[in-house]
Amino acid sequence: MKPFFTVVNFSGIYEKESFYQLDKGSSFCGEVLDLKGVSGTNCMCDDEAKKEIKARIKAYINKEDVPFVDLKDFAGSVHFIDSGNYHYMSALLLDMVKEPFSLVVLDHHPDMQPPMFGDILSCGGWVLNVLENNPYVRDVHVIGADRELISKLDKEIQSKAKFYDLEDVFDAETGDIKLPETEHPVYLSIDKDVIARDELVTNWDQGQARWEDVTSFTRRILSDRKVIGVDICGECAPDQEDCDVALETEGNDEFNKDILEYIYM
Repeated sequence: MKPFFTVVNFSGIYEKESFYQLDKGSSFCGEVLDLKGVSGTNCMCDDEAKKEIKARIKAYINKEDVPFVDLKDFAGSVHFIDSGNYHYMSALLLDMVKEPFSLVVLDHHPDMQPPMFGDILSCGGWVLNVLENNPYVRDVHVIGADRELISKLDKEIQSKAKFYDLEDVFDAETGDIKLPETEHPVYLSIDKDVIARDELVTNWDQGQARWEDVTSFTRRILSDRKVIGVDICGECAPDQEDCDVALETEGNDEFNKDILEYIYM
C-alpha cells in the first residue's frame, strides 16, 4: 500500500481532530476528501449520492498532491471514513478493487442486514452488499460481532460469512493473535465500535475488544498477509448527545494516531 492516507469527511468531525495534520503536531499527513453537503448519505447511500461521491473521488485523485493514478490505486491505500454511519463507504471502495480478495472486518455489528427497500446501500448492510454484488470477493471474515445480532440474520445470510468471537482471535493469557485463514489478498475494514466504550466512544453500541487488540491485530495482519487496502470508521457524531463530544473526539483522535503508527512505522 502507498504510504498515504485519505480522510473522508462526511460529518465534519475530522475538523476537530489533528491526526492527519502535520502543522498540529501529528507525525502523519493525510489528505481530506470533503463529502460534506452530499445529501442522501447518513446511514444510507442513495443512487444520487453514489454518483456524487464517485465524481468527487475522481476529482480528488486528479489533484496534483494526491499520488493515485486510478481508482484501483486509490482503493489500495488507507482511508478514514468518519463515523459508523458511513461504513458503507467500504463497499464503494471495494467496487474499485479488480482482483480476488478476502474481506476481514472488525465490527461489533455483522453489517449484513438486507436492504430496507430496493437495493439501497446502508451502513448496516454493506457486507451483504459486497457478498451479493462484488465479483472479486472470495471470503468474508467478521471478528467481534455480537452473537445476538448474528442470530437474527437468516441462516442463509449467516452462512455467507465466517464469524469469530474475540476469544477466537485474541488469547488473553498469551497475547497471541490468531488470524483468519485467508487464501487471497486481504482488505481490512475496522469499525471502532468493536472496542469497549470504557476505552473509546463511538456513536453506536459497542463491543468488548481492547484498544490494543485492534492495533496489534492490524500490525499482525499487515505483517503476515498481503493487505491491499484498509479503512477505519467509528468516530463520534458531531451532535452526539450521550457523551462529551469534545472529550471523546480527543480519544478517537489519539486512536487514529496510534493505528497509523501500527500501519506505517
